[in-house]
Order: sequence, then C-alpha cells, then structure tokens
Amino acid sequence: MTQEHVSMPHRVSSKAKLIAYSAMLSVALASLIGLDYVLPEKTNANVTGVEVKRVDKDGPISAENPADGPTHDAYFIYTSLSGPGTEQSDQVRVFINEDTGWHWPPYFKFNSADVQAKAQTLSKNNAEVTITSYGWRINILSMFPNVLAIEASKDVVVPVSLIRSVALFIWFLLMVKGLLLCRRLLKRRESRV
Repeated sequence: MTQEHVSMPHRVSSKAKLIAYSAMLSVALASLIGLDYVLPEKTNANVTGVEVKRVDKDGPISAENPADGPTHDAYFIYTSLSGPGTEQSDQVRVFINEDTGWHWPPYFKFNSADVQAKAQTLSKNNAEVTITSYGWRINILSMFPNVLAIEASKDVVVPVSLIRSVALFIWFLLMVKGLLLCRRLLKRRESRV
C-alpha cells in the first residue's frame, strides 16, 4: 500500500505533463497554420494571362458548379513560375485578385481593379514579376492565393517577405517562452504533490 501512494503522484504528474504538452503542441500547430495562411509571401513569376470570372461561395460558376447564392466578379491572374530551381514551362500558379476590404485578414485592400490592370499590362510585355500574396492553392476546394501587390522585377532572386519572417520569428519566441512557462508550472505542481 505504501508503494501505491508513492507512485500515485508520479502518475498524476505524467498525465498532467501529457495534457499540458499536448495542449501546447495543439496551440503551436493551430497558430502556425493560421499564420502560414494569412502572412504574405512573395513569388517570382511571369504573368501569362488574366481573366474575370463570375464566382459564388463555391468558386467559379460553370456547368458543373451552377450559381447557388450571391455571385460576384473575381479577377484571376495566370502565371508560370520562374526563378532559381524552377522550369518555366512546368510550374504554373493561378492567383485570385480580390479586395479584402475591412474583413480578415486586415490588409485593407481596395485596389484589385488596379492590380488587375497592372497584371494585364505586364502579361503583354511578358515581364518577370514579383507577386505578393496570401493564402493557399487547394484545387479540390477551388481556393487560390489572393494577390496583394504585383511588381515588375529586374533581377531573378529568391524573394523574401520581411513581414512573414519577422512574424514567424516572434511566433517561435512565443512558443519557446510558452514551453518554458509550461515546464516551470509543471515542476511547481510536482513539488507541491
């Protein structure tokens, strides 16, 4: 009976550790996924075409996807990726160009028509461009990264988003601080038991 009382606090603390670290891992993964979606990234590409399509909540309207709610026009920018390590003819990416307005993420973008006009001009010149966008391309969900800005680029370099880098560094520091705090609280709890 004495051995059970001695080993009982150890089992409770290992369960508490498992719960605490699982919660910490869940928060870290959820926040990293959210940050990856909303933080801007830069892509080197050549604009190969632009288009305006009528879309609803399910994506572009077509025979397979008839309109089943409110619709609006969406601008699309078609590109072939370029830069170090890419074959222009093999890798393509489609971007959507929509205003974010006052919604999440808070980019307050109201100039999608201007961005589209610039993309159309750059496509005629077959210019190398750097596209700043956020979001993911998920084919099955008809999701496209949303263009925030498009600029002609003179040099083919690997573009880096300063905002993305700084935000991910701050996220990493917060996760380390959270992990250290979690360990400290668990040790304090163990010493009380």
